[in-house]
Amino acid sequence: MKSALAPLACLLAVCNVLVAQEAPRPNRHPLLSIFPDPLPDGQSAITMEASSHFLRPDFETGDDGRTFARFDGEDWGLTLDLARRFGSVVLNLRMRGVWRSGGWADQLIANWHDILGVPQGGRNWAPKFRLHHTLVRDGQLIAELTKDRASYMDTDLSLLYPFGDDKAGGRLGASVQAPTGSRGDFSGSGSWDGLVGLALWRAWGNFRLHGQFEYAFLGVADHNPYSMALGNRTQVRAWAGAAYQGGGSGIFSGLGLDITVSCTDSPYSVGIPRIDRPGWQQHWSFSHSGLPQWRMGISEEAGTYTAPDLSVFISYRFSN
Repeated sequence: MKSALAPLACLLAVCNVLVAQEAPRPNRHPLLSIFPDPLPDGQSAITMEASSHFLRPDFETGDDGRTFARFDGEDWGLTLDLARRFGSVVLNLRMRGVWRSGGWADQLIANWHDILGVPQGGRNWAPKFRLHHTLVRDGQLIAELTKDRASYMDTDLSLLYPFGDDKAGGRLGASVQAPTGSRGDFSGSGSWDGLVGLALWRAWGNFRLHGQFEYAFLGVADHNPYSMALGNRTQVRAWAGAAYQGGGSGIFSGLGLDITVSCTDSPYSVGIPRIDRPGWQQHWSFSHSGLPQWRMGISEEAGTYTAPDLSVFISYRFSN
């Protein structure tokens, strides 16, 4: 009987390690969404996201006049993770689709800024509800999107190796990204890309500290137009956060909150400081012990333009 239950016990141990810390939220800026997604947590899930992007009109031209960049619009994305366990490792296939348009949130964000009494950041200098993503370098168009479009993004296949347990442990893994998207509209890099990453966590009762560090790279060749705008073809990114998960059955006693700060290195070198410097984000994720398969949350940029102004998401995991 014990020998018959041993494989099941091993599988449950792997499940506990995988879900001890969830995958961090990605940076969905069009310039950086061509990179591989963060290393996943190995859980099959479906996630819906919405992001708003805006670059101030007075920041659209590089200091040396060689670059023109404009980013104004909204994304509605659907991400599907399919995970399969093979002994002590997990394979995760991530597929992403996105609908990009001028959206509807421009006025909502402007009103929110008015309520807070903070500057509009140039939003009042640009047409509302506009979709215009463009990157031009030395007169050559690298990518552009000015009409509403549904796109299938590049596809990620990850291999994960979990270790430890739900109290203290981590995940080591690597991903390869296939060029299934279109290079010309910011839905793909036009190359095979990859990353290696490490996630770690430590829990004390209902509290948990966690972090994830990754090194990503683009395989763009010299003839790929993106190479004209890249200072290098690698990207370092990191997340660090703290979480509390209530264990009660009541509305408030079962609530959980995860606050994470992320930094995404910018590989671009185009003479526009708000694009060339790293992008910082704060991520707030909410959960409830009575709905263990659901997550929802919000992300906001922290003073840079290589992160979306605002992102919201809701996610459902097929197992827990």
